[in-house]
Amino acid sequence: MTLLESGFNKVFDTQRIYRLTLDAMARPGKIVVLPQPELYPPEGITPYTAGVAFTLLDSETSFALLPDSDLSRQYICLNSGSRAEELSRAQFVILDGRDDFPALTDLCRGDLLYPERGATLIVMVDTISEQGEGLRLTLRGPGVDGVRTLALKGLCPANMHCVQELNREFPLGVDLILTDQKGALAALPRSCAVELNVEVDC
Repeated sequence: MTLLESGFNKVFDTQRIYRLTLDAMARPGKIVVLPQPELYPPEGITPYTAGVAFTLLDSETSFALLPDSDLSRQYICLNSGSRAEELSRAQFVILDGRDDFPALTDLCRGDLLYPERGATLIVMVDTISEQGEGLRLTLRGPGVDGVRTLALKGLCPANMHCVQELNREFPLGVDLILTDQKGALAALPRSCAVELNVEVDC
């Protein structure tokens, strides 16, 4: 298989995805639908996740993969210009949310002078909905009109517990961008207070 993508427009496609991602980040828990990209990533990365990665990553950024994969790492590097980095230094982390990754506690949370240096997680899940099966999140905080709920199927609760721990001292912390198998996207910035209703296991 060829790793170099030719059907993804670096101007038009990234503009559309970027606008949708910004909208979701400004309104935590809002579900937006990504355009279907003409991408053919290796197993373990969905086309929608690849589209978000190619939109946000460039030659000045770094990334890590959980789980790590030589083929997927080469694919992201080749098509984004970004460089692979160890987890504790990566600015972006592409994560399969279904598996438990205790190493998430090593992610960069930024510091008080530069809190924006905290990592961003691009998390793949099975489905994202307002009312559905899976891990249920209750969201409050800036950008949320009162209370909003999300149901995430295919997200291990232990991963969200790690994120809560990383975000316990705002403005330090990490941001989440969630994508599902059908192109739904939602975002949980570090400013968002998240409560978990755990009814599922990893």
